Amino acid sequence: MTSQPRAFFALDYGSATTSGAVLGHVGGRWRLIAHAAAPSHVDFDAVLIGLLSQVGRADPEMLTEMGGGKRPNIPALVATWPKLEARTSPQRRIAVLAGSRRQRRRLETAALRAGWLVVGGSADEDDPVVLSRLVLSIETNAVLLGADRSPGGDEKRHLPDLAALVAAAATYRPELTVVLAGGAAVYESEFPVLPDAQPGRELKTEPSLAATEGEPVDDALPPTTDKAAAQTKRPPRKADEAAGADELTEAAAPAGAPEAAGAPEAAGEAEAAPADTSPAAETAPTETAPATPERAPVPAAFHAVEGDAAPAHILLAPDAEAGQPAGASLQQVLEGLRALPNDSRLGVGRSIASLAYVLDRSVEVVEVGLQGGLSSRSEPFGQGHSSVVTSHACLADGSFAPANPSEEVIDGLVAWSTNVLDRHRAMDRLNDLRLAPWGEADGDGAVFRVAAAKAAFARLLDAMPELAAQPMPELLVAAGGVFSAMPPSVVALALADLVRRPGVSQLTIDQARLLGPLGIIENEAERRRLLANLADDILMPLGGLILPGGVRPGRSAGRMKLKGAVSVSEVELHPGAVQVVDLPPGRAARAELDFRDAVRLGTRGHHFSVDVGGGLSGLLIDLRDIPMRISDRPDSRRAALDAWQRGMWPEVDE
Repeated sequence: MTSQPRAFFALDYGSATTSGAVLGHVGGRWRLIAHAAAPSHVDFDAVLIGLLSQVGRADPEMLTEMGGGKRPNIPALVATWPKLEARTSPQRRIAVLAGSRRQRRRLETAALRAGWLVVGGSADEDDPVVLSRLVLSIETNAVLLGADRSPGGDEKRHLPDLAALVAAAATYRPELTVVLAGGAAVYESEFPVLPDAQPGRELKTEPSLAATEGEPVDDALPPTTDKAAAQTKRPPRKADEAAGADELTEAAAPAGAPEAAGAPEAAGEAEAAPADTSPAAETAPTETAPATPERAPVPAAFHAVEGDAAPAHILLAPDAEAGQPAGASLQQVLEGLRALPNDSRLGVGRSIASLAYVLDRSVEVVEVGLQGGLSSRSEPFGQGHSSVVTSHACLADGSFAPANPSEEVIDGLVAWSTNVLDRHRAMDRLNDLRLAPWGEADGDGAVFRVAAAKAAFARLLDAMPELAAQPMPELLVAAGGVFSAMPPSVVALALADLVRRPGVSQLTIDQARLLGPLGIIENEAERRRLLANLADDILMPLGGLILPGGVRPGRSAGRMKLKGAVSVSEVELHPGAVQVVDLPPGRAARAELDFRDAVRLGTRGHHFSVDVGGGLSGLLIDLRDIPMRISDRPDSRRAALDAWQRGMWPEVDE
């Protein structure tokens, strides 16, 4: 017997807030029905009951249909409907050791982009006592010892001592995970067999997040999976022998389909049931109901990666130059070690890669949360755009309120603040924001949050210097709890302030925070089908952005004629300003721009004709400098930022 549930919950358990959404199969496709967010300490089942109660009051027939045609018992629906859950991984610290300062910096870059809190040392700068303290600290969860693929010079001379030091530390701390990268892997035999060490398990990495890997061409097949062997040292053996592997996946409980044919042959099977050829079945997953009348978890046709991070004793990893960009291969291994398999931040990156394929557009996302942030870019390429290339950085320092803010973090916060803040006051307010992320969310507190979010956004962009050479993405997405709590116009301005590349883009926000939960669906074909249905619901349009480069100062930069479906408007373009034209969500128009001087807008010229979309904040024409030049004098800088922000956020003074 097969059940065909027509709804499920998508939950994102964050460090500060929990977000939940009801997704239902309505009108032949999956739709976002309702969503809400609450502080992370709140019992979210009560929030879900409230959500379904609101749906029942607004459209009782739809709730009855999603509940299987029976009179709905809302608490029972909350208890029995499938749930697709993503969680924020707690921050972890890794000690990076290398023979030279140059190598240490490369390894630290890969570890930072993988989301670790990083401390490091090199044998040519630090004595063994300092390095031992880094490794033996109770705050250290893992050690990364790395070298070039073929180390030479001083680096090669220091490696035996470093390997002996780490091996001795591992004897006293058997719970410590050791990563040997590049040429350091030859010292695996230095590590003793620990009696309480568990055999390593394979760490699953996602090709969709690696710049050197493409998406599978055939949607009917799940993506191939690269694996890094997590090895526990046993009696002498070759370094490249694979360790025994346990799958790090469990069946999740998401939604079912209105039409299905067949079911998985055995419990825990990773393959989906054969899809029906009807249109409804093409966009909906299927599941098998339990044979007993008791309430039990419902297995699903698509699987979410969930559970605890895999225990491993020794990992062999590529060197810090492998992959594209350099260090991407090592970054993947370190991410698999740090993050929970159902990590919401990495789920956002996977969803963006799937969206780039589904929408056939280049997509960038910036996600800012309490425990870190993510910056990712995905774009289709190849014949027929059958593959997707992506790169990303998951940064612990990308938090809007880091636990131990450095001097650079405070400087960045003060630089984006429109209020007068000295360094000590900024430090105190940042610590208060971390302790109470939901507190003081209006008035002056809201202005401070904007500055903290922009500073975190800037740190994420600094961690991905390769983006500077990329064109403006066709779709720019803001995600994370801090952006969800801001007015749409303020989020649009923040994106325009920091993504300073000439071009035309559509600005959107993941208001319901669905990219994370949907990204943990393991089967790429299932994920693409759901996102194809839900893209318009997930991505709330903030507005269009026209950002020309090379606009010279003067009284006028030229004129723009905006041709909509029913009207034509003309706008005078003023250098150094952000101008807003009313263009509602769902409306498209053609903008014809005539500039006085030659500018860059994809190509260099005087005359351009581009298609633009509307949004909650309209159409933004940003004629400020690229890169944006603001006075270094604090008063002048605050005045300029306040003038731009006031134009997008007039309620701030009320």
